[in-house]
Amino acid sequence: MNNFLKVQPLTIRKILNMRKALGILMVSAGLLMLGQTAHAQNGYYALTFDDGPTSNTTTLLNVLNNTGVKATFFIWGNRVASNPSAIQAIVNAGHKIGNHSFTHQHMLTWTYQQVYNDIQQAQVAIQNAGGGTPTLFRPPYGETNSTIISAATALGLTVVTWNLDTQDWNGASTSAIVSAANNAQNGTIFLMHDGYSTTNQAVPTIVANLKNKGLSPGAINNSGQVVAWSGNGGGSGGSSSASGRNKTVVVRARGVAGGESISLKVNNTTVQTWTLTTSMTNYTATTSLSGGTIVQYTNDSGNRDVQIDYISVNGAIRQAEAQSVNTGVYRNGACGGGSGGSEWLHCNGYIGFGNL
Repeated sequence: MNNFLKVQPLTIRKILNMRKALGILMVSAGLLMLGQTAHAQNGYYALTFDDGPTSNTTTLLNVLNNTGVKATFFIWGNRVASNPSAIQAIVNAGHKIGNHSFTHQHMLTWTYQQVYNDIQQAQVAIQNAGGGTPTLFRPPYGETNSTIISAATALGLTVVTWNLDTQDWNGASTSAIVSAANNAQNGTIFLMHDGYSTTNQAVPTIVANLKNKGLSPGAINNSGQVVAWSGNGGGSGGSSSASGRNKTVVVRARGVAGGESISLKVNNTTVQTWTLTTSMTNYTATTSLSGGTIVQYTNDSGNRDVQIDYISVNGAIRQAEAQSVNTGVYRNGACGGGSGGSEWLHCNGYIGFGNL
């Protein structure tokens, strides 16, 4: 009996201590949950920098590296020759490279061929400098129309502008850039520039502030959407020369006179060329290429016309009349002009079917 009385207080004390410890644990868990809620994932934004490479590129890359974020650099092609090593440095740091034209001119009044040549010249400059093959195009000044879109599409590029302008190009201070960035939300694409110390100084604060809002830096995919950054989806080089996976493409088409020639092109590379009959026929090709996909009519003459019913990619059908780019349809007294919504190619031109 005496032994029982001596042991009992110790047992009660242990129980009380256990309850106290449990309470502390529950409070700690609650605090942890609150902390997690405060930094919940609310989406992704994309940092983009136009007009490089410049003498500032190395500094900007160091800022991004120290901040632990990746970005997309829209390259001014005419500047590559004076600083080719910067292109390789961008790629080596794991960032994505986009095309920002060669001459950085206003293109709204240009012909299709003028736009195409300028964008292609930038593509070549970037490729030759080791920057891979860009899949994104940002038109100078964000100006775009059907001609610009169709030329970019033919080169395997998706046109990407922005929805948050930091005004760094317009003399905005570091604090003003940071303040503008606070308006970011899921899917925001920033307009910033390579070349301003105010931008360099703003980046770490922008990233920290948006992290507190539950937003993470992401990448722009080949469809122009902001997504989580991955080893290839966003980053390095942006090459779209091969996807590593074969795709079966069926082009259903016919000619009016017979003998019409059409080509399937992906990322400006000819996959296969066919000579049409007057019967609607399925023409099949297999490719591992990725990028902008077009069916091009190449030998217009006399009474020749081409009707494209659709293409299918691994069984998924894309109707020709549902596409927004058709440079060979005859409308309003002229061929092309980027008008879509037709199965017909009356003149040499193509229908754009989006990215493969």
